[in-house]
Amino acid sequence: MHVTVGIFGTPERCHAIAASLAKKGTENDIAIYNHGSSEGVYTYVCLNTEPGKPQKVQPLLQALAMVDFPVLAVGGLTKDVGEAIVAVDEMRFAQGFIVADAATADALKPMIKGTSLEKFEFVGEDALKEKISGTRIERDDAGPAAVPVDNYFNVKGVGTVVLGVVKSGKLKLHDKLVVEPAGTEVSVKGIQSQDKDLEESAAGMRIGLNLKGIEADDLKRGYVVCAPGAMQKSAELKIKFAQSRFSKQEVKQGTRVMLAAGLQIVSCVITSFADGELALKADSSVAYTKAQRFIIASQNETMPRIIGSGTIA
Repeated sequence: MHVTVGIFGTPERCHAIAASLAKKGTENDIAIYNHGSSEGVYTYVCLNTEPGKPQKVQPLLQALAMVDFPVLAVGGLTKDVGEAIVAVDEMRFAQGFIVADAATADALKPMIKGTSLEKFEFVGEDALKEKISGTRIERDDAGPAAVPVDNYFNVKGVGTVVLGVVKSGKLKLHDKLVVEPAGTEVSVKGIQSQDKDLEESAAGMRIGLNLKGIEADDLKRGYVVCAPGAMQKSAELKIKFAQSRFSKQEVKQGTRVMLAAGLQIVSCVITSFADGELALKADSSVAYTKAQRFIIASQNETMPRIIGSGTIA
């Protein structure tokens, strides 16, 4: 069993919980903690926030796209916690957990009433590991292979390596794939998980892929390594859009916003908004599936920066 869990909310509390559950691995603006045992392989995702500075909205949205379900870890009712609540709500997770003391939990309940977090279970930190290990995730093993890239680099003597969670399908050694939205054809030279070489991978696994046919300099976080034809791509999108009840921003033609599609973050301009349909023109092509959930965020730094979300119209 492979499970990826996001821990969001109070930064110090998030990292303390992750460190108690797993060992820190890859780290940049998103920190990855890994733990493997006979019970399964667990990956924990946290945000790295500079002390005294507000957390950036881009890694928050990207981290949310990586995980199977979130944990909201609350040490106080701060702006970071508030924005995490808004972002988690817009992702429409079916399940999750909230770690907070009794007083904070009582203060949180009115805030999350009517949101997708209302059904999350409040748990103590000491019980969280057991709750996570008891959570079952539905996987799309039969769908086309798709791995959104969250990290990438060049390894001397090996070549281009990308890291990511298999969102659907299976990948095998020597598979011919494509990197979208770049449209670059690649082949799989190697697959690793938990430092073990594999012949194939399954949905839900966090893996490293050694790719032939693309250089690390040509990659971006959010690009998707996938089966040919698995993704659509366009710079012009129409979305069935619903604004967050927490958002104060006016949604109107000509406004520039950020579009999050999986781990891709692209600047867009709103070309029209009428009858719940939002039309966007992006600065570059976006790769997506018909079931993709898009998050729209403000390019301003004033919180709350999450404007709303939707699916393809």
